[in-house]
Amino acid sequence: MATDIKDRRTRLLVVIDPTSEVQIALVKALLIAKLGDCHIHAFMCVYEDLEKSSHSESHREFRQNALAAAREWLEKELEPCRTANVPYSVEIVWNRRWVDRVMHAVAKSGCDLLIKSTYEHSKAGRFFRKTSDFTLMRYCACPILFTSEAQEWKSDRIVACLDFESTDPQHMRLNHVVLRDARAFGEIVGMDLYIASAYTTRLSDDYLPVETHGQPVDSDALGELYRLDAERIRLRRGETVDTLAAICNELDPSIVVLGTISRTGISGKLIGNTAEKLLDRVAADILTVN
Repeated sequence: MATDIKDRRTRLLVVIDPTSEVQIALVKALLIAKLGDCHIHAFMCVYEDLEKSSHSESHREFRQNALAAAREWLEKELEPCRTANVPYSVEIVWNRRWVDRVMHAVAKSGCDLLIKSTYEHSKAGRFFRKTSDFTLMRYCACPILFTSEAQEWKSDRIVACLDFESTDPQHMRLNHVVLRDARAFGEIVGMDLYIASAYTTRLSDDYLPVETHGQPVDSDALGELYRLDAERIRLRRGETVDTLAAICNELDPSIVVLGTISRTGISGKLIGNTAEKLLDRVAADILTVN
């Protein structure tokens, strides 16, 4: 049943891909909505070359007809929402710059979570080309769930990747946000929380609210701090991206939660951040928060 966009339930903005036969993001949104009493806002951006219009159609008529056809198609795709009695709303816009329109829709709707399908890119494709995933990850104002499989989650584990080595206040704040959102999301979907962290030198308690009396920070100390069994905290020495990817793939979680920090300038464009590098390295849905 379509409802007003101002419904005060938790709002999930789902990016509908008109070029795909299977709406992966919508499948995951429906899973979350059933568990968390959410409102789905289905957003779709369409654009067709006006050269395709017939001689009898004006450009305005062509656009109106295309939008009407898109709405009819999308309503069919939303039939599972009606069957499950999940409230939803629909927004269809005509624009070729769909990423910009998605971010505009996020700001306008005040959604709590953006859900988007994704697929594996080549390393060169990720490095040299600014993909839509990267753009949304860097500039979107809300958390994003990137999903690649249209099926129920494979396990009952959600992993929060934290940085215990950085002394940067921004990273320290991000640790708190990642852990908070991972815990909250895990409670909604019924998953057990795990923590993964990579470090290159000795971890100390200088920048953590935990006392180890000069001893290295370990899983027991962090488990007590974060109210988790020590076995759910995986600390490993090594290069950040490779080590986190290895831990996550060993745990085989359904969702990995990563923090993102917007980067600007040449270094931001070429280097990227850990979340961007892990997007194609982890066999799980990726939830990014900032």
